[in-house]
Amino acid sequence: MANILNPANLTGAIVTLAVLTFLIKDNPVFDLFQHIFVGLYFAYSVGLTYHSYIKPTIADDILKKGFYSYIIPIILGLMVYFMFIPSLSWIARYPMSFWVGYGVGLTLGFQPAALFPQITSTFIKFWGLKTIGRDINAILLFVCVVTALAYFFFTVRKERTAVGYTAELGRWVIMIALGAAFGNTVLYRVTLFVGRMQFLMGDWLHILK
Repeated sequence: MANILNPANLTGAIVTLAVLTFLIKDNPVFDLFQHIFVGLYFAYSVGLTYHSYIKPTIADDILKKGFYSYIIPIILGLMVYFMFIPSLSWIARYPMSFWVGYGVGLTLGFQPAALFPQITSTFIKFWGLKTIGRDINAILLFVCVVTALAYFFFTVRKERTAVGYTAELGRWVIMIALGAAFGNTVLYRVTLFVGRMQFLMGDWLHILK
């Protein structure tokens, strides 16, 4: 009984049961705890960002050490908030374009390991990979990559052409890949559900040993 009334376990059980009420249908209890979770997450993120980055940057780096160049990214960051003013929302496009360009340039110039292995992994031998299964996988990988890329050739006429038939096969390849990704997402949700059931039945009620 003591563990059931433990504040931490009791709070976790109430929140878990409130979230699980969504399995019946959408209801005000689920909406309330959903808003509480989102509010807590953003409040924690804002506090963590302020104490770990904003405050040290302004108080130490700029005011004490004199790194006034740090004011430039601060101004760029503040420009993003112009998106909430419809008449001046175009100003927010400048920092966004700068960040996208910086991210792409940094990745291609200094962190190619995050991109190029995905490209080079498609250039493999079609046969002679010790087993027939590996040979078949190599051929399937080549076919799937080529057909999926053909699907995105929007500037090429596809009606009743070789590119069109290839793109149609690529559409099926993309659908299968997205289905597999969705299956992994469902499996992850099931894993979370099993974890919460173990908490309710084990840590809270001690039905499971």
